[in-house]
Amino acid sequence: MTNVFVYGSLLFSEIADGLCGQTLTSEYATLRGFSRFALKEADYPAIVPYKNAEVTGKILLNLEDEAIKLLTFYEGDEYEIAPVKVKTNSGIKNAIAFVWIAGNEFLEDVDWDTEQFKSESLEFYRDEIIPATRKEFYRTE
Repeated sequence: MTNVFVYGSLLFSEIADGLCGQTLTSEYATLRGFSRFALKEADYPAIVPYKNAEVTGKILLNLEDEAIKLLTFYEGDEYEIAPVKVKTNSGIKNAIAFVWIAGNEFLEDVDWDTEQFKSESLEFYRDEIIPATRKEFYRTE
């Protein structure tokens, strides 16, 4: 069982639960030593190591290996899994996070806008991206 720190589209339960095919348990969390950035020409964010910074998000609790594989497939090759420690209301927890590795030239100099994603992209992800991702994942597995 693995905890996953999320900070972008997976903050929305419609997306995380929809991808994993189950209702996930989560709690709010803060990751220190990283910063979140909007990506150029994308509607999803990235985190990168960044001294004296922190990212607020959620921790998805106790995911099975199958869910981790599915989330890794969803995130793609632009990210790598990194072990992290996050602060929650119930204490410090070990987790993994998907950290951007595709190059800083793709980062905007602004934080990702959760509300903009919610109003402009959430419905498309829920109705199109999630079903297509699950279909492709289970076809290639």
